[in-house]
Amino acid sequence: MKILFVHDHPFKFNRNGFYTTGSLTAAIWTRYLEVFENLTVVGRDAGELSEDDKTLYLSSREKVEFQLLPNVSNFKSLLFGNSIAKKSCKELVADHDAVIARLPSRLGSLFVKEAIKQRKPYAIEIVGCPRDALWNYGNWKGKLLALFAAFNLKRLASTAPFTLYVSEFFLQNRYPSSSSAVSTHVSNVEIPRIPNEAILKQRVQKNKESRLLINFGLIGHYSSKYKGIDTAIKSLALVNHSFSNWRLQILGAGDPCNYQSLAKNLGVSEKIDFIGTLPSGEPVFNWLDTIDIYLQPSLTEGLPRALIEAMSRGCPVLATSVGGIPELLDTEHLFSPGDYKELSKLIENIICSPNKLNTMSINNHSKAKLYYKPVLDKRRQEFWSEFRKHIEVCKIM
Repeated sequence: MKILFVHDHPFKFNRNGFYTTGSLTAAIWTRYLEVFENLTVVGRDAGELSEDDKTLYLSSREKVEFQLLPNVSNFKSLLFGNSIAKKSCKELVADHDAVIARLPSRLGSLFVKEAIKQRKPYAIEIVGCPRDALWNYGNWKGKLLALFAAFNLKRLASTAPFTLYVSEFFLQNRYPSSSSAVSTHVSNVEIPRIPNEAILKQRVQKNKESRLLINFGLIGHYSSKYKGIDTAIKSLALVNHSFSNWRLQILGAGDPCNYQSLAKNLGVSEKIDFIGTLPSGEPVFNWLDTIDIYLQPSLTEGLPRALIEAMSRGCPVLATSVGGIPELLDTEHLFSPGDYKELSKLIENIICSPNKLNTMSINNHSKAKLYYKPVLDKRRQEFWSEFRKHIEVCKIM
């Protein structure tokens, strides 16, 4: 059985295979190959891998092929279309048994429409809210695209026969599926193993200890405005007037010069460390264990992986009330996106209260257990197995 997986995700390539800067690494294809024999990944052509591309991860693996298409997410393609992408789409859908489209994405929408036209089975994964993401793009084009993309996703979700959401409530409320659809929620974020109680005890003890220094942590690409790095810097600059014994460590890739300039202008540059990237897994978990309070000041999110990883280590967390984040944290630990003054008040409210920090740690560690990999794998495999049965029935008809 040959399945198409489609998303706007950019891939680079060389003679050794295809590479990703994001989450679509070789390991992620296992969740589909446990049910389907072969997978063809359709993504955006980001060009050949260069010697400067040091932070990319291999996406290629056995039983997975790649077909890269031109970018169809720009304003020009939205208005006039893209003949190369449309031709390839028609041929690829005809040559495969079914389509899995990860949405929101322009390529995903294109392939869903072609699957409907060719009467091929299809399923959609809704992993984010385009309205929130594009509205914060910064100009009128972004806002126009936001309205169009949200309307399009709502329409696709209302008619899709199979729909998988990464949130428990948020995306379902924004983009509801039909009553006849097979639907489930399975986060894209999964914790390989939940730390034992010793990790939580260690965290509780860390909260109680009298420290000369509070370490704040944040994970986000330095080139992205969406992660709210500027909000974190501004809020801590305010906190600095009353509590100066802190540092902020920011884990991520890209050029941090804009944020370094901001920190310098606010007089806190010596307190902020841009530490670059770490390999996923144990190195990130070990780093999180050194953090006293984790910040997630994003302007938009689906369900952020870094936040759940921080929660799994018992980190106290303060985050914006966007996307699926309110499903994870109590309201009293949320703030409005971009509101650095509100964040500074939340920080001041907890930094000198070990009891509050302990309550946050215990609750966060417990909530993260819902994202334990075996729990999610079981629910996801049941969903895709049901989709496979649907494909087999469609072949007979």
